Amino acid sequence: TMLALEVLSESQEKLSLSDIAEKLSVNKTTLHGLLNTLVILGYVLNEKGMYSLNSRIQLLSDTHQNNNLIIDRYHHYIEKIARKTSTTCMLSIRSGSHHYMIVDFIEQDYKLSINEKRHDFFSTISSATGNIFLAYDKPLLHSLRKGGFITPELERKIKKIQQQGYAVDVGQVEQQTFCLAFPLIFEGDLDASLSLVSHSKEHLNSVLDRVKLFLTP
Repeated sequence: TMLALEVLSESQEKLSLSDIAEKLSVNKTTLHGLLNTLVILGYVLNEKGMYSLNSRIQLLSDTHQNNNLIIDRYHHYIEKIARKTSTTCMLSIRSGSHHYMIVDFIEQDYKLSINEKRHDFFSTISSATGNIFLAYDKPLLHSLRKGGFITPELERKIKKIQQQGYAVDVGQVEQQTFCLAFPLIFEGDLDASLSLVSHSKEHLNSVLDRVKLFLTP
C-alpha cells in the first residue's frame, strides 16, 4: 500500500494501472484491487483509469506533522512534571471529531498499562482527560451542544472544570488509579491535555497547586 502511494507521490503526472504495476513489478489484478481500496478510502483519485493522490493524504501528513509539533512543544514539560511529582504524565490530543489520542507519556514510580491510546469522547464521558476536551475544545463543545449531547448535568460539570482549571476522575485510566487533567492552551485554543496519574488520591492532591503554578503562563 505504502509503495503505491510513494509511486503516486513521486509522479508529477497521473499514472495508469500499467504504469504503477511496472514501477512496482506487481500483478495488475492485485494492484487494481489495492488501488480501488485506496480510492474508496479517499486517499487516491481515479479519473478514467488515471490515478493520482487525493488531498486527504496531504491532510494526514499535515496532521502527523502537527502532532509531532505538539509533542515537541510539551515533552520537556511533562518530563519535568513527572519527575518533580513522581506521577505518570500523559499528553493527549484530539483525534478526529469523536476521539482523543495519547501521544506521549512519562512513567515514574510504576508502569502504567495503556492498552488503547485512542479513546472515544462518548465512552469516556467521566474521564478527566475526556472532560478537558469537552470543557476547553470550543468547536467540539459547540458541535456537541448543537447535537443535543450535552445534558444539564454535564453542562454543570463542564462549567466547574472551566472555573477550577482542571478535571479529576477515579479508576478511568486503570482500576485503583486517580487522575488529574489540565488544559494546555496555545494561542487561545486548546492544544492538548496533560494528565497526571497516581495510585494515591492524597498524592495527587498534594501536587495539585504545584502543577497549576507550573502551568500558569
